[in-house]
Amino acid sequence: MNPASTTTPVVADVCLVLEGTYPYVQGGVSSWVHQIVTELSEVTFALFFLGSTREQTMKRRYEPPPNVISLTEVYLFEPLSAEQLKPRDWLGSKRATFYRLLREFHLAKTETARTAAWWALLDQMDQPGAEPTFGNLLRDKEAWDLLTEINQQEAADESFIDFFWAVRFLHLPIWTALLARNQIPAARVYHSVSTGYAGMLGAIAARRRQAPYLITEHGIYTKERIAEISQATWIHDPPGRYFDVSRGLGPLKRMWIGLFVFLGELSYAAAHGIISLFEGNTSLQIEFGADARRLQVVPNGIDPSKFDASLARRRERLAAGGETFVIGFIGRVVPIKDVKTLIRAARSVVARMEDVRFDIIGPTEEDPDYFAECQQMVELMGLQKHVIFHGPQNVREILGDLDLCLMTSISEGLPLVILEGFSAGVPCVATDVGACRELIYGRTPEDKALGRAGLLTKICSPLDTADALLQVMADRDNLIKMGEAGRARVERYYQQDDIMAIYRRYYLDTSWARPDASPGPYADLAEARSTGTPVT
Repeated sequence: MNPASTTTPVVADVCLVLEGTYPYVQGGVSSWVHQIVTELSEVTFALFFLGSTREQTMKRRYEPPPNVISLTEVYLFEPLSAEQLKPRDWLGSKRATFYRLLREFHLAKTETARTAAWWALLDQMDQPGAEPTFGNLLRDKEAWDLLTEINQQEAADESFIDFFWAVRFLHLPIWTALLARNQIPAARVYHSVSTGYAGMLGAIAARRRQAPYLITEHGIYTKERIAEISQATWIHDPPGRYFDVSRGLGPLKRMWIGLFVFLGELSYAAAHGIISLFEGNTSLQIEFGADARRLQVVPNGIDPSKFDASLARRRERLAAGGETFVIGFIGRVVPIKDVKTLIRAARSVVARMEDVRFDIIGPTEEDPDYFAECQQMVELMGLQKHVIFHGPQNVREILGDLDLCLMTSISEGLPLVILEGFSAGVPCVATDVGACRELIYGRTPEDKALGRAGLLTKICSPLDTADALLQVMADRDNLIKMGEAGRARVERYYQQDDIMAIYRRYYLDTSWARPDASPGPYADLAEARSTGTPVT
């Protein structure tokens, strides 16, 4: 923890609560954060960064501008201090109250009761002498009795050893995050870019300081964690469970999923405003507990004029009719981007079209094992001349050299890279995830009338991807037309200045957070949800 300051802390306009993103990780969310802090130069920001371990965080990928007045780092999976592992000697009413509330939280029958117990527990821990150490949770008799009670209710048929370690590792990042709650900088507005641990701390900070709290979700954090945990091999499941679909997920995985579902509900309930990047995510947010009256759709934005040079260079290149067709993948080489499907699709394309090259542009160090597997696939398929890993590049400079962008992601929000490609007149073939459909085909009738700016494909389908690429590449005039449609769509619906103006209002005029504020555009969905009407 940071040492206590002896001076009055500076109150930032906004505290951004960031989990695993800016300024240490490249990608769409980090690019969006950098855009926000850079473009809104009149707003002061404090960054509160949550990482896994200090070693994994490595170096900064972005240099924050001068209006970022502080950066606080907390690492959720670092070893606890010797002081935290040693139980404190505490007796009396505060100890009894703590364990009573902890029991009410874990054994609550309803989410309302669980949330009430959570906040009562936090209020209790904030009292002098009322916060235990993690060592208490490991060694106090009350903690042991609660652990065995939960085991009998939730996982009686599982190995108690496996259950014990699962509970310990499940609580460790929560405990580390709670220890850091006093480090969250003072701010007039709190803004997290996800639910999860960041959402939890954003909710805590806003409640303690009685400040407005805003969430912007690029993807749906709860959904992504459910998908990740369902397939996780690091959470023990009995060997036979993988072959017994009727039994579903084991209790240990259900416990982890339950944690992130709760954190999502906690974050949504505390938020005064909840932003989605596109319409398709709002129904999922409501399903996971968001109040539809607080929802608003605010897409990513971009300044297309910054790509004018790339646009001109691409137009010249297409007019000259280059021999090699260049397909660009711009993104991190990680499993969620499904680069392996790209490589398999490349093999099919190369078999039917020799003069084609796939340029993979983006960082490769985030998941070294996955990158090595992708390299091995390229070598085994004999694609070394056709699939090239370039590492990070200046996107604005390379777009003018591309004929087409390709995105094979399993999950996305609203990919900034597609907007960048469109700004340079580069159409895109992308999986039908996130906002890709409305980006490529248009959202409203007026938007759709601009024309398609590429094609959509199925997830994890190399053949469908290859067919879409070949279809677009077969007609150069149509390729040019698609690129122009993308540029027109960005200019009309995704202008950076328009988007920044919305966030400027959120940050500097907090009337949206008042209890009597007008309901948002999704108030009708909230009414449907409260009356049991199906939400469509």
